Amino acid sequence: MTKNKEIVPLTNDAMMKMYFTRETNRDQLRHFLKSSTHLTDDDLEIIEVKNPILTKEQVMDKDFIVDVNVTSKMGHKIHIEMQVQSHANFKERVQSYNSRQYANQLNRGDGYAILNESISVIVVDFPMFNDTDEFYEHIAFRRENGKIFTTGQQLYIIDLTKIPVELNNDLQLWGALFKAGSQEALEMIGETTNEMRDAAAKLAELNDDRDARELAEKREIDRRWQRHHERTIVEQKALEIAKNLLQAELAVEEIAKATGLSIEVIQKL
Repeated sequence: MTKNKEIVPLTNDAMMKMYFTRETNRDQLRHFLKSSTHLTDDDLEIIEVKNPILTKEQVMDKDFIVDVNVTSKMGHKIHIEMQVQSHANFKERVQSYNSRQYANQLNRGDGYAILNESISVIVVDFPMFNDTDEFYEHIAFRRENGKIFTTGQQLYIIDLTKIPVELNNDLQLWGALFKAGSQEALEMIGETTNEMRDAAAKLAELNDDRDARELAEKREIDRRWQRHHERTIVEQKALEIAKNLLQAELAVEEIAKATGLSIEVIQKL
């Protein structure tokens, strides 16, 4: 690889899944989970990836959630997901998935004491919360006084749009690795710590795998088409609303505010 060669980054959910589910990348998965959650070295000593397979059909399925599901030594259930675009009711979906992961541990007749923690690590490349500049947030069930009610369900949110300029800990370095889009960026991250040197090298290695890169690129093409399709639908609805408002003789300026369309576009209708 040359320094300025582009790579498929970990913000591509297919690349992220292949990276963390590779048997040879268990140390990187452990280090990421240790950096992003409360899990200890002892609990992460033995980890089992429950869904390591990624097929071409899954990659091309717009409704398929490309994620990583892990069980730790103590039996904790861990879900890692990468999202580059906000969706309607995304927060509700994340909460629902975490709750289902928690409840699915029970079979008929089981006591609640067998439940292990349900942990979701959600990496987003869009501002999930507009009321904070924090790069990292831990969400758990808390009482009104702020004390933990239960550790059974926990969410960890990593917002890649808010990575600090100065990278001061392992999680921030992982955030930079997720965003790395070139060999040069990988090399810069690799110069920080031994763990991140190995993590960056593994991502470069995965990008050199022709089959893996092809899957990731197919996923990106599909996602771009989906985003274009969604934008087209939104624009068509806005145009329909604008036409109706014009018929109601509403001022062009007010229609622009209501629909998000430019005055020039509205005047051409």
